[in-house]
Amino acid sequence: MRRRAGLAILAVACLPLAGCVGWSTAPAPITSSDATLHAQASCHAENDANPCTYWFQYWADGSATVLSTPPRNGNVNTNGTYYDVTETITGLTPNTLYRSQFCGYGDNAVAQPGACIGLHSSQLSQPGSRPGAGDLSATQNFRTAGTGTAATVDLGRPLSAADTATTRISRDAGLSAAWSDSQALWLFGDTVQKNGPPFLSGTTAAAGPYVRGQVPTALQELPTPPSPPASGRTSPALLLPVPQGLKLPSGDACGAGGKSYPASWPSGVTAIPGTATMLITYAEVCVISSTQMPVARFSLARYDPAAHRILGTATPFIASPFAAGVPPGERLGSPVFGADGFLYLYGNDVTTGRIIAARVPATPSSWGNRADYQWWNGAWQSNPAAATSVASVPFAGSVHVADYTGVGSHHLAMIVQTGFGVGGFQVLQATSPAGPWTPGPAGQVPDPCRRGTYACYALSGHAELSTADRFWFSWYSPDDVDGFGHIRLGSVAW
Repeated sequence: MRRRAGLAILAVACLPLAGCVGWSTAPAPITSSDATLHAQASCHAENDANPCTYWFQYWADGSATVLSTPPRNGNVNTNGTYYDVTETITGLTPNTLYRSQFCGYGDNAVAQPGACIGLHSSQLSQPGSRPGAGDLSATQNFRTAGTGTAATVDLGRPLSAADTATTRISRDAGLSAAWSDSQALWLFGDTVQKNGPPFLSGTTAAAGPYVRGQVPTALQELPTPPSPPASGRTSPALLLPVPQGLKLPSGDACGAGGKSYPASWPSGVTAIPGTATMLITYAEVCVISSTQMPVARFSLARYDPAAHRILGTATPFIASPFAAGVPPGERLGSPVFGADGFLYLYGNDVTTGRIIAARVPATPSSWGNRADYQWWNGAWQSNPAAATSVASVPFAGSVHVADYTGVGSHHLAMIVQTGFGVGGFQVLQATSPAGPWTPGPAGQVPDPCRRGTYACYALSGHAELSTADRFWFSWYSPDDVDGFGHIRLGSVAW
């Protein structure tokens, strides 16, 4: 592969050890054959005999060959100011996952041959060697563009104060929504913590500050309501009540014999306009096996994030019998409040490929009344089985919709999982909840997606983090943390 230098601002070096003064940041731009690597770095210039020197190392995921850009010297004291340093690499392979690190030595702290670092606060590596493949934050990860697919970038893990290197928390879902100009709520699925509480089946939650275009790393775990929230919690807890009365196909109670379990899994969250409350949608599920998880009930909850209280719940759809599960048109999520007085909800049917839109009056008194719901088939009608797809995609493994109004010129956006296991997706946009939905960027998550029963899944968009030029999304990474699994954030140009 050929390399060319592209130092943009100042040739300074990284000293990536104790008191780290450099780390990798997101590459941009990225095409099918080249990428401009970025890092934030500073230089003390306190030892002329060991000048500040930097370079990048990179490799295709799974390759044993580690490539490097030419070393750059710039022994200039930056007085603690961080500068964006860049190098452009070329000759890359289309639609390929690459991993890179920022390397350097210099001053009195880092002797040659130096050290390499990925994302901020990640582990260090020796130049010319690759870090353990199980820590995706040890490198900056990106996937080049391919035929019909846009380049994607891994931005890191959303973290709570309880989610540390020794008490790592594994869970899926990763839904979020802002409830104020600075605070957001995150919802997760089944949760387990190393050196922490036993397996938590259902929805756990964390909340905290957000900044558009930045990965949230200061979330606080929330206790089970009505316990009051408190900073510094060291473990997660269930947010939603455990479903009661669910049955197995045999007629036995869900959970009987210890081979199944009931869980309330989140399917969406959004702020309720004109209030200080939020709406959470969730499925009440009996988990029998990795392929048998009937949704016994679909429910909605009004939640007060400031007081950490569930104000009320509604359950419009109930399966009969429970083990049969509700039909696809009633397995809904992604709540979006329209300007027309309706609450819109979305779902998908893997068997037929339909992306289903439903609506109900945007008043809590209607949410539990099945007769108040309508489904789209070119017009709004009352039969969920007659619902037609509001968007055309080759495969709809999952769907998530949110309102991005105020994010540049964007309005509604939908991310559809189009590749089972590999994290393929299609983003679509609309100005009306029923569509038409216009295809935007398609891509694949910047992740190996090698482990686990389902590999990469749980793709969701994040309106409060997205920017005018970058759509932010998350997914469950089965490879991260040596297979312990974690939600990761990424972005794609839109």
